[in-house]
Amino acid sequence: MGMRAMTAPACDREHRGIAGSRDLRMLPVAAGVWSATLLTRWVCSQHGSGHDVFWQHGRMLQMACLAVASAAIFIALVLIPLTMNGAGKHHGLAVDRAHRMLYTLLTVCFAILAATLATAARSLTEHADPVNMSASSSTERVNLTFTAHSLPLATSMGGYDCQVDGNARSIVRHDVRRPSSRGVRVFARQPACGRIAQQGDYAIVGTIQAAAYGEMPIWVLADGDMMAVKEPPAPWRAVHRIRMAFLQTTRGLDNPGVVLVPGVTLGVLGHDAMVHCADGGVEDEYAELLQEQCRRAGIMHLMAVSGGHYALVGTLVMGLGARLHWNRFVKAGALAMVYPMLTMVLAPSRSVTRAMLMSMLSLGFLMLGRRRQSVHLLCLTVVFGLLLDPSLASSYGFALSCAAVFGLSTACTRMTAWVSHLLPDRLAKLLAASCCAQLFAGPVQILMDNEVSIWSLPANLLVAPFVDAATILGLCSLFVAWMAPGVSRFLAWACSQCTTVIEYAARLFGSEESSTLAWMEGIPGAAVLIVTELTTWALIVCIGDLLRAYDDTVTNGDGRPMRMPVRERLTQWFEHTLEMMGWLTWRR
Repeated sequence: MGMRAMTAPACDREHRGIAGSRDLRMLPVAAGVWSATLLTRWVCSQHGSGHDVFWQHGRMLQMACLAVASAAIFIALVLIPLTMNGAGKHHGLAVDRAHRMLYTLLTVCFAILAATLATAARSLTEHADPVNMSASSSTERVNLTFTAHSLPLATSMGGYDCQVDGNARSIVRHDVRRPSSRGVRVFARQPACGRIAQQGDYAIVGTIQAAAYGEMPIWVLADGDMMAVKEPPAPWRAVHRIRMAFLQTTRGLDNPGVVLVPGVTLGVLGHDAMVHCADGGVEDEYAELLQEQCRRAGIMHLMAVSGGHYALVGTLVMGLGARLHWNRFVKAGALAMVYPMLTMVLAPSRSVTRAMLMSMLSLGFLMLGRRRQSVHLLCLTVVFGLLLDPSLASSYGFALSCAAVFGLSTACTRMTAWVSHLLPDRLAKLLAASCCAQLFAGPVQILMDNEVSIWSLPANLLVAPFVDAATILGLCSLFVAWMAPGVSRFLAWACSQCTTVIEYAARLFGSEESSTLAWMEGIPGAAVLIVTELTTWALIVCIGDLLRAYDDTVTNGDGRPMRMPVRERLTQWFEHTLEMMGWLTWRR
């Protein structure tokens, strides 16, 4: 124990555990909001139609809200005054802990109450929506006007060419037009697919039905052509032009480049995008095989855009600001413009939503001149995200992104320090980051697919050095595609050379069915995986304690033996071996 730790007051030693990246004070609030949102959505999604659901389960929601509000009032009016009165008589660390615990409980209660009310209000609106009522009769044809919120992507639905997610604006049923705001997934055929642009309004005639799978609860099966009601705003028309120019540029690459370059750049695989291009492209069989190999190898997350794009762009803007001597307010203003522009260009997804919210909230730390605290930012992102859109609580993409970021924020530094004794620093950082992200995101992944990739760790280590370069080259190719096709083509080719490593890793580690391990399904499988990870961690800690106890026994408790790390011992062994070989006299 150092002198500074010995002389520090007890309160300083106590607050040191909640400083920096280890600030977990908002974690109970985020967990409470997520749990309350999930529970409320489950209660409101029970069998029934319209307001009958809320008449049936309304008493349960009222009792839950009353219990939470009563607990908050009891804490605020009884427990906190009692502990404050006792603080004048009994000073100490226990009273400080009681104060913090009570304030945390009070915050959690109010957060749960807000999440419950927000989710119940959103569910009431969705159940009363005319589109939701029309989904009960799947044979009725209606006129629907919707706003596209995603790119048109290829679909596996038989008889249709593409699918696009959006929000319904109005529905004509029985010659009566009614407004709507329900999220829908529209299935359409060519040539309508080629005319859809994000943020444009379109009118279709089709059949509404409940979704058979996926996150979108309502499907709309278009019967005929699609009519444009309103063109997208000018910024979104520019974004659509940039995307189409980039996708047409990638059609001239080899097969892996056609599939992977749009994936690492936009977050959508090349064979899934609908492009106005007569030639080029790739066969569906090869694209599906490559996608399956990436999934088996555990590197499919590289095609799902998350915080990596925002971190790279933020680093470039901060470096430019440092070179031009910008103050922190100018840097924050520049990032506040760059982040929304990047979000507009990328393909919409739940992970992009998480990264966007977290990046925008981090600007507050920059304006205050403080270092960003990742766990605190993540918890705030979860709270604000679920209050604004309760459907994020049941999104696997949002949960995967949050779990990976939480693992990187809490365990990556310590694991890097431990692994750096065995491996070089750069390799140790890559290994620790990959392990932390996969360990924390593993239980969520089991809920999606009951298979565990055996070779995901070496596959991610193999492709990690090339991902950042591929992302930067892809984004540069994207932003110049509309004005300099030749330069964009060269940058896309350079990006495809980096993605060749991804294709090689997928083929090396995911070509066989034995590259994945079958696991239990659902929540039991996720629980078993969590227990397995905790048991492995406990064994590693016990082995480390035994080794330290052995060292104390050997040195009689006077200290630890001077032992070099494995990396330095191997380096010296090779140096001494080569030096010894230089001394030898070789017989001719």
